[in-house]
Amino acid sequence: MPMQLSARWMLFAALSLAVSGCGRQEDRLRVGANVWPGYEPMFLARSLGYYDGHPIQLVGFSSAAEVIRAYRNGLIEVAALTADEVLLVAETQPLEHRIVLVCDASRGADVLLAKPEFETVAQLKGRRVGVETTALGAYMLARALERGGLAANDVTTVAVPLLKHVAAYKAGDVDAVVTFEPNRSRLLAEGARNLFDSSQIPGEIVDVMLTRRKLSESQNRTLGVFVSGWFRALDYLRENPKDAAARIAVRESVTPQQFLESLQGLDLTDRAANQRLLGSRPGNLGETLGHLSDVMLNQKILSRAMAQPVLDDRFIQATAP
Repeated sequence: MPMQLSARWMLFAALSLAVSGCGRQEDRLRVGANVWPGYEPMFLARSLGYYDGHPIQLVGFSSAAEVIRAYRNGLIEVAALTADEVLLVAETQPLEHRIVLVCDASRGADVLLAKPEFETVAQLKGRRVGVETTALGAYMLARALERGGLAANDVTTVAVPLLKHVAAYKAGDVDAVVTFEPNRSRLLAEGARNLFDSSQIPGEIVDVMLTRRKLSESQNRTLGVFVSGWFRALDYLRENPKDAAARIAVRESVTPQQFLESLQGLDLTDRAANQRLLGSRPGNLGETLGHLSDVMLNQKILSRAMAQPVLDDRFIQATAP
């Protein structure tokens, strides 16, 4: 059933058309993302002028749920999502979607944090756990409970929007919360205890860029510019970390030093790794997606087995030196 657009989303669509400005509408490429360190190279690319003169519009959202909604409603052409979220988006029509870029792999930036009196996941039995109502939130909680020997009904799940994770924890509305950077750093500073994080499930939390296969020829050219600018920004971040962090920190609502520290919890995926992950050889992203699909089916996050979205490495190949 088609999703109904609220007045808010109608306004968003109108504003998107109004501010696109550069280039014809059929050339325009709108890319949506929530706040997450692994998505920042594209905003850094914009700050550095790498997208100047090209019809690339970056759209920030407060949560992954909003990114998914905008993508499904055609308000953006490209969505920055975790791999598990991609599987949910593509559940009904997987072959209509393709992954064109692997942004990062989380190795500790996604976490289950609890009040300091809780030392293990098992001790959360009967307690309240805050979680965003997204595929990532459900997946992280399911994996944490599994590792702690608990079932889903052993805890009380409390739906908490991402922007309210810190406030809910400080107010005592929840005993623990599934969250990620930059909230992770803020909550650790409040004394929260890390009970489980993505370093314990390596390779399972991966961020990617998802788009539809049926973009226009001009949009595909623009997508090539977007990917090229991404890697230029990634190079700049590695070569000029202080300036890059100063540009990024404002959007992340952290200090430049806190942003650089947040990068310790994830691996930003370079060109070579992208070529391997999006290629056809063993060890590619398809294996990760297959494992994720099995886990999500077992946890009833996915309703049925499905074909995988297409892995499209041609834009990565085009950026090779």
